[in-house]
Amino acid sequence: MVEVSAENITLVTVVTFLSVFFILVSMMPPGLLYTPSQKRIINVPEYFEALDLSYFAATKNFTLGTGYIVYDFALGGWNFQFEVNPVNQGFLLFTYDSWGIFQWNFESFTWHNQNGIIVSVDEGIYLRGGSHNILKWTQLDPNYDSNSKMCKFTVTNPKMQCEIYFAFNTTRYNSPFEALQNGDLLCLIAIGMDQINTTINAWNFIGMLLFFQAPDVHPAINALIAIPIWVMIAWLIYILILKAIPFVGG
Repeated sequence: MVEVSAENITLVTVVTFLSVFFILVSMMPPGLLYTPSQKRIINVPEYFEALDLSYFAATKNFTLGTGYIVYDFALGGWNFQFEVNPVNQGFLLFTYDSWGIFQWNFESFTWHNQNGIIVSVDEGIYLRGGSHNILKWTQLDPNYDSNSKMCKFTVTNPKMQCEIYFAFNTTRYNSPFEALQNGDLLCLIAIGMDQINTTINAWNFIGMLLFFQAPDVHPAINALIAIPIWVMIAWLIYILILKAIPFVGG
């Protein structure tokens, strides 16, 4: 009878479990997924109250200045990175895929003003890979609507599109660029109902389970799935290191 080592059993168990789990999640019908309640509480600064927020499925807002910062967040089923870049003096927005701490497939957004004209600049290859489009800060004032007291941009990439609004305290500042220079420019990113990401990324889901970040999963259930897998992976790495030591020592 052929003897099977414990490390081989562990390897087969881990690979088989993750592979089957990956396939089942990928084939899962959307109807089996948890559907959030249609009752949404939208909390945005008062400067955006003129917008018809009921049109949007999800929103994200933050305050901007001229210092370098990257906002990394999930919205409407998409992963976003919004970057304030003082070197290029502009804003960049990306969607990307992720698994745990790993990120890839960055897609840059092209910025359009209210008239549909492209106002962003393609500045070539970026450190995240591929070309990137940047909205220069000098585009804020020319695209400011004094009636709505906001700047509105529609941003698009090969995956999706969303709306971005900039507003500020008009009693304190005369223009959006002045508000930006004082670290007081408000930004609102909004996704329409038709742009929600309903596809299932199995790798993302596995990564969230392993790193205890799975949404709407009880922590005890998440731990029940993740801890045995990590124990097997750690034990397997330990055995492989022990087996490699004689070869490393020569």
